[in-house]
Amino acid sequence: METPRYDEKQELPSPWEWIILTVFSATIMVFGWIVYLLVADAPRFWDFGQLPDAPAESIYSSTTPEKQRLPRRQIAPLPEAMPLPVVVPKGARK
Repeated sequence: METPRYDEKQELPSPWEWIILTVFSATIMVFGWIVYLLVADAPRFWDFGQLPDAPAESIYSSTTPEKQRLPRRQIAPLPEAMPLPVVVPKGARK
């Protein structure tokens, strides 16, 4: 049998193909497992705005809710999130 001239034409024996594939896959899985163990979960800060979540506050409720009270916001609005003044373009009609 003739020896291949180029590396692309060379083939590995069948068991080595599976061994390399298995070792590569196991390496990725072990790396992911180590990262999962070492990296801690970050605390979550939820801000759903002013959404009523009590069942009596639903429009489909059969009981009358107490006086409406807005829930306290969990996160204060950012200063750069304040609305900008309305600018009317020059020459625009009102």
